[in-house]
Amino acid sequence: MLARSLTAAVWTPSGRGAVATIRVQGDLATLSERIVGIFQTASDRSLEETPQQRIGFGQWGRDAAEDVVFCRTGSDACEIHCHGGNVAVRRILDDLKSLGCEVVDWRSQLQVERGVWECEHADALSRATTLRSAGWIAAQAGRMERAIAEMTELVANGQRELAASRANEMLAWANFGLHLTRPWEVVLAGRPNVGKSSLINALVGFDRSIVFDEPGTTRDVVTADTVFDGWAIRLSDTAGQRGSAQDLEAAGIARAREAFVNADERLLLLDISHPPHADDRQLLVEWPDAIVVAHKADLPDVWGEALPTNAIRVSSLQRTGLKELSSAIATRLVPQLPSEVETIPLTDRQCSELMAFRQPLTPNS
Repeated sequence: MLARSLTAAVWTPSGRGAVATIRVQGDLATLSERIVGIFQTASDRSLEETPQQRIGFGQWGRDAAEDVVFCRTGSDACEIHCHGGNVAVRRILDDLKSLGCEVVDWRSQLQVERGVWECEHADALSRATTLRSAGWIAAQAGRMERAIAEMTELVANGQRELAASRANEMLAWANFGLHLTRPWEVVLAGRPNVGKSSLINALVGFDRSIVFDEPGTTRDVVTADTVFDGWAIRLSDTAGQRGSAQDLEAAGIARAREAFVNADERLLLLDISHPPHADDRQLLVEWPDAIVVAHKADLPDVWGEALPTNAIRVSSLQRTGLKELSSAIATRLVPQLPSEVETIPLTDRQCSELMAFRQPLTPNS
């Protein structure tokens, strides 16, 4: 059996692709001996004898061998490039595992080779939600590690308050940084039939939600992902809010309210083609900070002066007001950008590291 330090990991995205990359890390000399009969290079050189950074060709498998491309990228690492289908990838991983090679996640290999900070940054970059987010993440390479080291030195030199101040400056951008790898949650609420599903369809650009003119159609939270101004947004269509709901519909409304409370931003829809209802007024009082959408603006407005002055008039049918609404949402979520040299926490762990510098000194510290 091979040493447990020998690992294999898939370094290409999950799912079916044209080519998959499997990275093997560890004792390549032992692997080269044990892999005879499973892997044959076109040059008849062993894996260990193949020069580093030299691309080679070979065949993998005892039966129905498959063509692969390989490269020794270091003294203890090599890459195997095969067909991107799950069957081909699993076959190679199973063979390596049968030799005692531990199959791990790519992050584990990277952390062993580069350390936790670089691994964390690469992981965040791999989970970037948009190109704009990826640009902000890429610029953060090495910054947090240096910042933590500098603040640790400040604390050691008795400058705890200065370290705490710098930690606070970075934590001020925590919400922004964490949302570079996860979408902003925007939840729509309103009475039944105000057009929440239709508005989501219009904003996203395709029929993702169910649209039906019977109250209580949406009993659960339905989501659809899109991008506004370069930021990933998850729109949630919720059950219509009305005081007379019963049983199953009431349960859906309860879930909708929970989603509304936990949202990053809230849209409150009003159907201005129907007179104001007590439920409309209650929602306006309860959520004064929500973005108010005067929906069905293609129909006659019967709200008149009762309509909030800051309401954005939108017609999902005629697709008017959508640009103004999406811009308002993006501005609410990201009202200000950090400077290009700002250090931004990208993960919950980094936030915890920064929070530690805000803790008061103990009597023995």
